[in-house]
Amino acid sequence: ALYCQRCVNKRPGDKIVMNPRGKHFIDAVDPDENQVNNSEQQVQDVAEPVEPQWETKGTPTPQPDEKSQSKAEAPSDASAKTDEAAAQPVDEAEWPSLDEAGPQRRRRSKESIKRIKRRRRIRTLLIVLLVIGAVAAAGWGFVNHSVNQGKKKIEEKTQKVIKAKGDTITYNGKKYALNKHMATVAFIGFDGRNNDDGTQKGQSDTVMVVALNTDTGEARGIVIPRDSMVAVDTYSNGSFAGQVTEQLCLQFAYGTDGDNSSALTAAAASRVLDNIPVDYYYTLNIEGVAPINDSIGGVTLVPTQTVPGTAAVEGQETTLFGTSAEKYVQWRDTTELTSSLDRTARQVSYVQAFAAKVLNSAKSNPAVLINLYQTMGDYTWTNLGLDEFSYLATTMLEHGLTSFDVVTLQGTMQQGDTFAEFYLDQDNVKQTVVDTFYHPVD
Repeated sequence: ALYCQRCVNKRPGDKIVMNPRGKHFIDAVDPDENQVNNSEQQVQDVAEPVEPQWETKGTPTPQPDEKSQSKAEAPSDASAKTDEAAAQPVDEAEWPSLDEAGPQRRRRSKESIKRIKRRRRIRTLLIVLLVIGAVAAAGWGFVNHSVNQGKKKIEEKTQKVIKAKGDTITYNGKKYALNKHMATVAFIGFDGRNNDDGTQKGQSDTVMVVALNTDTGEARGIVIPRDSMVAVDTYSNGSFAGQVTEQLCLQFAYGTDGDNSSALTAAAASRVLDNIPVDYYYTLNIEGVAPINDSIGGVTLVPTQTVPGTAAVEGQETTLFGTSAEKYVQWRDTTELTSSLDRTARQVSYVQAFAAKVLNSAKSNPAVLINLYQTMGDYTWTNLGLDEFSYLATTMLEHGLTSFDVVTLQGTMQQGDTFAEFYLDQDNVKQTVVDTFYHPVD
């Protein structure tokens, strides 16, 4: 048989073993001999082929001289067969088979394997951290963009206030300058269900204008009682039918939908507050109070009045959950003339406790405000976009706002022909506007 130079030390009858790198090597090794460096020798045999050395197990092969080599160059067929037969191994069973004689690979130690795994874990962790960092950076960039856009929109609204009211006013002989960094939002409580007191559904039970000074972070809520007798825009078949003086709560009913009704109510509140523009509205359906209340883990407060069917007892601290929270802000005793004012007082106590809990939670986790905004979305109408909301929320947190002052406009409650009528004290209204939207000039 003829073999390539790679098949060195190959004798007739020996088996050829394929190296994993695709090369031949000889596996004719005596099992009794030391094979510690077998793998290294195999690689060496492949890398550095040597001249053929014909051996018989245990018997050295004599080197042929030139004469015998020349004679052996052309052997007869008969003598070749005889020599091939004579060259068989003494003990064929001692030679390993192809399956038994695979190349021996050097095994890694346990310490080496641990180091490799540790490096892989570190590399994987670094990749994950880089991905998280990239996502966080992208998310933070989006938040910054949203806040900046909100600031721009709010500032555009405040310019309307300056144009409408001017820079300064004189009140009671004193000069006051307009706060030029004010944002105003009308928070409206709406109940679309049939009312217990016989009034038509679709009225606003609560109107509170929240004024936030984005320069100082100070905030104030101005509550306008629902029965306040104010100028109300009326409509007939979608067309403006003029203004009449009636309860503020009725303004909501003249709208064509939730957003239109909210905008009309915000405009009516602006007229009450000496025409200070109220550009934003945030209207909450009473049915959303329970799920929103529970989304922050309930609201703890000291009730200003005992409410039947709830755990709310006047003067005793309690935590409201579910329908108890809804009843606390919605129920009123219709047999009492001032029942709407009593309810307003409860609503103020609830709003302050609710806001305090949310703002305190947001100090350590600002995402609370965004989550709340999204939760309330199923129960609200608003033109306060996420950009404006993000800007106002960021401003409150930067100034460490954890609560805000709430005042209720004063006046006199009277019994009308059918329903209660509340007449505002205009001096109190003017003073509240000056204290909230202006500052004295030295």
